[in-house]
This record gives sequence, structure tokens and C-alpha cells, in this order.
Amino acid sequence: MRRLVTVLLFLLALAGCGGGGGDDGKPERLTLTTPKADPDDKGAAPEAQAGGGSKAKPRTGPVTKAEKAVVRGWADALRRGDVDRAVSYWRVPAIASNGDQPYKLVTRAAVRHFNDALTCGAKLESVERDQAYVLATFRLTNRRGRDGACGPGVGNRARTLFLLRDGKIVQWIRATDPPDEGKLPGGSS
Repeated sequence: MRRLVTVLLFLLALAGCGGGGGDDGKPERLTLTTPKADPDDKGAAPEAQAGGGSKAKPRTGPVTKAEKAVVRGWADALRRGDVDRAVSYWRVPAIASNGDQPYKLVTRAAVRHFNDALTCGAKLESVERDQAYVLATFRLTNRRGRDGACGPGVGNRARTLFLLRDGKIVQWIRATDPPDEGKLPGGSS
């Protein structure tokens, strides 16, 4: 819980920070906003409204090799401490929620800050389809260059819902963690 509060405070602090210049010469700022429905897309499912601008029908059926490769590539890059490579798996704008209110990341810098703020690395264990999303289960690890930052999280399992469009992450939503083997939900064994 303390780690979640730390990440939230970090994201809120960054929301007020100025950035450098963007490609168009205008000042770039880290912009985290609550996603709003597209007024031209009334009645569309939230996953169709979010990020990427693609109106393609959400994928159903088994997780494809390409989808699994995106999730694994992102996790492997972040675990190795290669935040720029991890960010390359994302499309802007994107939506992210690490167990809190979802935020719309509208610049590449905002996506980078979100990824950089994740204190743990992760090794992909499995993927499955959850409606239009890819539900990935990870085993948490330390990240290269941040030894010890994951703390007691190392070895725990975590799950994330990914919405992918054209091979890029457009939504990253922390899902309920699965219970560890041999433990019942609620802390009993």
C-alpha cells in the first residue's frame, strides 16, 4: 500500500512539473488527465474510445503470438532498466491505471514518466484473453539499476490488463493480483 501511495504522489508531483520543448517548438508538459468519452463515439465501449484513434473492432479469441510478444517485450525492457525501449511499445495517447484512477497519458514524456515510476520489474508468466484485453500474469522482480526498489514485492505475482492496437499498448490497467500458491485470499492458508 505504501508503494502505491508513493507512486501516486510521484505522478501527482510530475503533473505539475514543466518539461522541455516538444518537436513542434512548444513547451511540453507532463499531462495526466482523466479520460473523457469521445463525443463523436456515443455508446462505444470504453476500450474503443481509449487511445490510438483506431476504430478497429476489438480482438477476441486466443491471445496471438504478436500480442504476447508486445507484452513480453515491454516487460523485458522495463526489467532490464531500458525505459526508452519499454516506452516504444506504447502509443500516445494511452490510458494507465496502477490500481488507482485511470489517467490519460497524452505525451511521450508522460508515458515515459509512468513507466519510470514503476518500481518493480516483471517476468511474464502467462497471458489470456479477457474480452478485448490481454490479461498478463507476471512474477515481480527488481529492475536493473534500481536494486532493492521493489522491496518485499519481489517474487509476488501481479496481473495487468493490456489493450493493444496495431501492436502498441493503448491501455495498461492493473488487475487484481492472483493469490500466491498455497494461500487463500484474505491472508489465510
